[in-house]
Amino acid sequence: MRHFLLCLLLLAVLSVAGPAVAAAPHDDWDGWRMTRFLTLDATSGLPHATTTSIVQGSDGLMWIGTRGGLARYDGQRLKVFRQASLDRTSLPDNYIRALHALPHGGMLVGTNVGGAVRFDPVSNTFVALQGAAGVGMGTRILAISSDGQGGALIASDHGVFRYDARRNRVVSLVAPGGELSEGAFTVHRDADGTIYAGGDQGLFVRGPHDRGFSHVATPPFGDVWAIQRGAQGRLWIGTGSHGIFVQLRDGRFVQPRVLAGDAPLIGHRTIRAFAREGDGTLWAATDGMGVLRIRIDRGLSVDAMRNIPANHASLAGDTVRDVTIDRTGRLWAATDVGASQTDPTLDSIFTVTNAMPDPRRSLGDRNVRGLMVDSRDRIWVGLSNGMIDRIDRAAGTVRHFRLTGRHAGQDVKAFLELPGGTVLVGARGIVAIDPTTLAERSIAVPLPDDLPVIALARSGDLLLIGTYKGLFTWDARTRQLRHYRHVDGDATTIANNEVINIVDMGDGHPWIATPGGLSRFDPATGRFAVYRNDPADPTSLPQNYTGSIVQSAGALWVGTYGGVARGTASPHGLRFRAITEAEGLSNDNVAAVLADRHGRVWTTGASGISVVDPQGRRVRVVSQRDGLPSDAYNQRVAAMTRDGDLLFGGTGGLLVLRPDRMLAARPTGSLTLAPTDIEQDGRDLPFSPMAGQRAIRVDGHALRVAFALTDYAAPQEIRYRYRLVGFDTDWVGLPESVPATAIYTNLPGGDYVLELQAHIPGVHPRVVTTAIDMVVARAWHERWYVRLAMVLIALGAVFGIVQLRTMMLRQRTRALERTIEQRTGELRAANVTLSQLASTDPLTGLANRRTLLARLEAAREAAMRSGRGYAVAMLDIDHFKRVNDTYGHHTGDLVVQAVAARIAGGVRAVDCVARYGGEELAILFVDSGLSEAGATTERLRQAVARAVTEVDGAHIQVTLSAGVAAATGDEPPAAVLHRADLAMYRAKRAGRNRIELADDRDVTERIGA
Repeated sequence: MRHFLLCLLLLAVLSVAGPAVAAAPHDDWDGWRMTRFLTLDATSGLPHATTTSIVQGSDGLMWIGTRGGLARYDGQRLKVFRQASLDRTSLPDNYIRALHALPHGGMLVGTNVGGAVRFDPVSNTFVALQGAAGVGMGTRILAISSDGQGGALIASDHGVFRYDARRNRVVSLVAPGGELSEGAFTVHRDADGTIYAGGDQGLFVRGPHDRGFSHVATPPFGDVWAIQRGAQGRLWIGTGSHGIFVQLRDGRFVQPRVLAGDAPLIGHRTIRAFAREGDGTLWAATDGMGVLRIRIDRGLSVDAMRNIPANHASLAGDTVRDVTIDRTGRLWAATDVGASQTDPTLDSIFTVTNAMPDPRRSLGDRNVRGLMVDSRDRIWVGLSNGMIDRIDRAAGTVRHFRLTGRHAGQDVKAFLELPGGTVLVGARGIVAIDPTTLAERSIAVPLPDDLPVIALARSGDLLLIGTYKGLFTWDARTRQLRHYRHVDGDATTIANNEVINIVDMGDGHPWIATPGGLSRFDPATGRFAVYRNDPADPTSLPQNYTGSIVQSAGALWVGTYGGVARGTASPHGLRFRAITEAEGLSNDNVAAVLADRHGRVWTTGASGISVVDPQGRRVRVVSQRDGLPSDAYNQRVAAMTRDGDLLFGGTGGLLVLRPDRMLAARPTGSLTLAPTDIEQDGRDLPFSPMAGQRAIRVDGHALRVAFALTDYAAPQEIRYRYRLVGFDTDWVGLPESVPATAIYTNLPGGDYVLELQAHIPGVHPRVVTTAIDMVVARAWHERWYVRLAMVLIALGAVFGIVQLRTMMLRQRTRALERTIEQRTGELRAANVTLSQLASTDPLTGLANRRTLLARLEAAREAAMRSGRGYAVAMLDIDHFKRVNDTYGHHTGDLVVQAVAARIAGGVRAVDCVARYGGEELAILFVDSGLSEAGATTERLRQAVARAVTEVDGAHIQVTLSAGVAAATGDEPPAAVLHRADLAMYRAKRAGRNRIELADDRDVTERIGA
């Protein structure tokens, strides 16, 4: 009851104290967003996995304290500082407990047994604090905070101290023998100069004019480890085991039930540190329960961010020693297994996976194969093995169920909601799902052989069903099922039998996407208008493999494997314009296409997400700094919720993208682009612009300038370049995944300007440029009079050498010309011989097997680009062994030569005839179908059968058996050869001296083999 009354009191105060806070609009995705963290750990270069403190320096660099040393992070590299036993300018102890940033790039470092030291950026060394030993500051530093005057307040095992930065001295703030003289755990200063300190005896305060600390009368909350002044003047107190207390402006202490020591989010764990955002949100580091977010914008709400073992993007560990907010608003947490960081305000893109913090909101599987948003704004998610999830955002739950029977092992790719609410699901056939009970029943559509259904749509009274074997239509009124298949040579049939997607724009002529092109179906006539890629027509589809289809701004947008195509009407049909990687698209292999409520078109692919304006003039790419996860969203499934959120499926789960929030400008904070480390001849060269150094002064030998932008959202995406004005003629770009470093060797003396540039990608790209003066000392030999003397000496020496050299060169030139002429002739002859040996068969003069395979691969690639096919024939001389046994191998060779010559003379110049092995020959028919290749092969067989070969008076007549196969889709050449070979052996078995065309038996036999 006491906790309940205190909570009511706090909520009342939160609602009336200070300026009113506007209630945030309700968000159906509250509770579904999972914060994604980036983590630095020992594998990243930290000196120890257990991090203990973290702070951003005044120069924008992040400093991370660990149990094994101190690290400075610039977004690309970690510079590690450790204790060196014989170096008094190194760290006094490797166990870092506290950090505090000083102005001008300095840093106060508190250690476990070595006291506190100051990092001096000018000398790049650690300097002992003057006067610290005299006041008995102690060796164990537990906390450091600002004193409001450019110095710091220090809590140690000997009390509370103030570091005066201007005088570089330490003074004690605790009276000898006082209550804090045995040590303090934390210290905090208010803006008016009031200082609070916490220790094992509770909370203490020292007023601006007091000479010592006095104990604050509080509830019995024991030891105090964290203090933070929050919004509207409230003071937040973190304790060792009693949770979090709040001191109101009238001095009373209250504790909401959710923050009590025994509350589920606290679990009697120590509250180690607080960090406050500009909007008043408070972050609390706990010793075992992760990070707590305490918000007061809609009353009091508390949620936890913790480690999820199955989710690599969750908080690294639940034991958190420190938290901080950097200049760009990113949250950093020092955990027991690394330093994690995230943007807690990012809500424009997130992922629903199978490993959510709340199991009720987890999917049954990560691989999303199908999507639909029904009329009640519920999200239907198709998964593998007959699994279906239905997301109800309002209820905050996911319902899982699995199809039964023959459907249980099928990937669920297609959904369709009927007017009454019943949901049709494509599986092994079609299943109807009751939206209320989720009961499953089959519908009476007599599809043959339990075909997998991969697309569903309605057009008027027709149900359109896409399968791997063509398009089916079902008229429920007449109970008539029609089947439409592709027919080679008939331009009015569907482009390909694999129906990937069906979209009805409401005009009764649905669009159908296939791997062979785009088709528009006229149900009244059963005919199709087909759009394919034509290399000679730049207004055709960019590629035949099509998937997603949407309509936006009067144009038809089609996702292909050659970019997204924007089709507009013309007197001759649709004319397409391809938008590809060259225009800025993230990937030409477009998986899904979806238009938002403003007509902008969003595309997904294996390497990212892009957004195109309705007219197709501007392309922007969503980057990881915008929140894009690294998982692949390359399934051809997408949907939009009632309120305009876009949904995309992939192997990483369900991606939710909120387009208006994504494209809204977001504050980026203060970013600094500057050198972070300078080396000359392998030695560190201290440089700190914030400490007054305005120019880099070097001698120009072996110079390395490491630089970085203090943007930690996705540092691996930032592209850097540099140039030295006065030396470089152009910018020097740096490759991906290489830390930005400007490298120069033996620079001439003089004054230069080093320009650094960072290109930040994303939907709001930016370019940051900075310039730094560089002064290179002049060497003795760079003086003008020395150079003049050297030039005169050199001219005299050169004149004499030139005369002598000219005479010798003339003699050598004449001898060399004779040698070159002789060797050039020999080389030409050798090259001709080598080329023939490498590409032709020595017996027949035909192409050899290696050349054939290369021509086959080229034919396959040409077929994939143009859409035209090719065919292969395998031919074998019947009973050839009898020829060898009867007349000898020499005669057999002559017979092979004669047969090869007749076949080579009977094909087109573009075709390729090759000796495949022994008496076996092969023919590649370019741009030919099965029937054309079969007819040519039959003509060759007849010609060989009629011919007689005369050898040494013997008249020899042979016949051929042949098999012909045509390539299908992107079938590998080896598979086409194998099918032709199987057909040839079938011709042998059927009596020889005949040809056989490859059919489905050969495909089945190949798959079975």
